Amino acid sequence: MIDNKDGNLSGRRVLVVEDEHLIAMDVQDILEGWGCTVMGPVASAAAALELIEGDLPDAAVLDVNLNGGTSEPVAEALRNGKCPFLVMTAYNASHLFGALAGAPLLNKPVDETKLRQELSALLADTASDRCSGT
Repeated sequence: MIDNKDGNLSGRRVLVVEDEHLIAMDVQDILEGWGCTVMGPVASAAAALELIEGDLPDAAVLDVNLNGGTSEPVAEALRNGKCPFLVMTAYNASHLFGALAGAPLLNKPVDETKLRQELSALLADTASDRCSGT
């Protein structure tokens, strides 16, 4: 079990689903700077679902709207696998729907301090094998 009470994100696998290339690269750089292993980034729900099939992350950062679709199917798969995620979007909470509703919300542009706080909170006391996909 990886204990995350101190907010240490090193070694955590984080899925990034974001269709805006510069934002995706920025989030990836931030997460890797904290020692996370980034899954992706990917720009579509289909690519994310393929990536996590049988290999769920420790946590995920999801944009809502993706190139003609949404990340709602990914959120549903993560919820079914009991994997925590947060939503990073320009919209407010009233625009979240389905499996996205009720997820922690960060507004774009991403605030690095808030991202770290939210991810640390999501991962607090979460066993690394909790989302093994088995």
